[in-house]
Amino acid sequence: MPNSEIPWGKIAVFDINHGGLTIAKNLLKSEAAVTAFDVYEKASPEKRAAYAAEYGVPVSNDPNEVADGEYDIVCLPVHLDPENIYYKKAVEAGLPMITHHEIVGRMIRNDPRMRNIDLIEITGVRGKTSTAVLLAQMLSFKSSVVLHTSEGMTYWKNGDFERIEPGISITPAYIPDLLETAFERKYMPSTFIFEISLGFTGAQDIGILTEARPDYRIAGGTLSSTDAKTKMISRSKEGSLFVINYEDLEILKNYIREDQELVVFDDSGAAIENNTPTDVYLNVVTGKGGVKAVEIESSRTGIVFRAEIRGGYDINAYKTAMTAAIATALELDVPETQVTEVIAHFEGVKGRMRTYEEDGRIILDNANSGLTAASAETSLKYVLEKYTDKKSPDYDPEIQRDVILVIGEENKTVCEGLDPADAEKIITAYREEIQHLILVGDRFKQFAKTETVRSGEETQKPENDLFGRALFAENLKEGLQKAKDLSKEGDLIVAAVKCFR
Repeated sequence: MPNSEIPWGKIAVFDINHGGLTIAKNLLKSEAAVTAFDVYEKASPEKRAAYAAEYGVPVSNDPNEVADGEYDIVCLPVHLDPENIYYKKAVEAGLPMITHHEIVGRMIRNDPRMRNIDLIEITGVRGKTSTAVLLAQMLSFKSSVVLHTSEGMTYWKNGDFERIEPGISITPAYIPDLLETAFERKYMPSTFIFEISLGFTGAQDIGILTEARPDYRIAGGTLSSTDAKTKMISRSKEGSLFVINYEDLEILKNYIREDQELVVFDDSGAAIENNTPTDVYLNVVTGKGGVKAVEIESSRTGIVFRAEIRGGYDINAYKTAMTAAIATALELDVPETQVTEVIAHFEGVKGRMRTYEEDGRIILDNANSGLTAASAETSLKYVLEKYTDKKSPDYDPEIQRDVILVIGEENKTVCEGLDPADAEKIITAYREEIQHLILVGDRFKQFAKTETVRSGEETQKPENDLFGRALFAENLKEGLQKAKDLSKEGDLIVAAVKCFR
């Protein structure tokens, strides 16, 4: 039926590689005439025909059709390079543009099934998945929650979850399909929580921005990631609430309208140092016997409470996620006893600085879609300091531990991978501490090249050359298996691979 939020009769949807086909399919429900454009021109004629049959929309790879098709508006991903020929044709034709994020928000706002359901969206440079999982569990003691992250879609109730679907992309294009899946399977939660890349849809009741920095460039270097996120704050619906990091307050406060609310959390102590009040402050403390705990102070509610934490993960890697989740949960009147219970039983999220033991090997799993060179180095330093530093309580002089680093990217599953040159700097800096190296992904094969020395008629690689001895894997699973095969009990395996799990 016609959609009051989508008043256009003819719509061009750009980028079939990043959700454009899904958006185009759902736009048909508004009775618009829709054409999807292969703006990277990667699909063969046969593939375009198959897509057209599957999604019910024509698929074009002719940039001239953008101008000739007399479209009312162009829908495009926020990261599309303005130098793209299809983008240029739309500008030349004077066509108005709307982002994938915003058009999805319009679809959600027009869905009558969402009228009595709270929508929480989580975006940011780091910590999105961990924030989402923690918050879903906290809220589930009060109401039912459907959560979607890069790990999949789950239904939460009373602290437990059941899996609905495996993970798909966190680009906003897929949210209408995810909603449809939940409703078709008779899940009618009180709250939906979505992890989203590069900003909000504008339909959210609560938007959580874990961290705006470090900033990075998108759209061919013409737009900053922060600009993309803040744009949708100012375009979000009336009365929406935003939960943000104190360290981003100066950047974001001018985008919050008078009809919107703001909750500020502090996970670093920066607000305390500046004598600035925030709504929630979290601090990590060490008690008797080295037991760590988090202390939470909420100036908004006057609540001060404490929760001891379990081992198995690096608490410093989770501080932002914990504080953001707690701030949101308290805002939604989740009792501190339930917040404390979640924190006390939390054991980390798969792929987010989580440590576990398998076959006598200690494995630090930091393989996820948000991995950066900095977080890859953090994971390596964490393991070295925890298990090889003689000052650490976990150091055992009786165990000779080798360190195996699994690093790289699953380049078929991520848009912006881990820069091999950045990884090379890390490997070079820690080459004395790393005994074995496994490189993941095609782009990393080049770093196996090394100077060789002659020995008679044979060419040999120096035995002490880490790159020359590196093993290769196509993906994380293969890399981890190779690490286990060449390691022994007591060894340390660090997985730092950029990938979706």
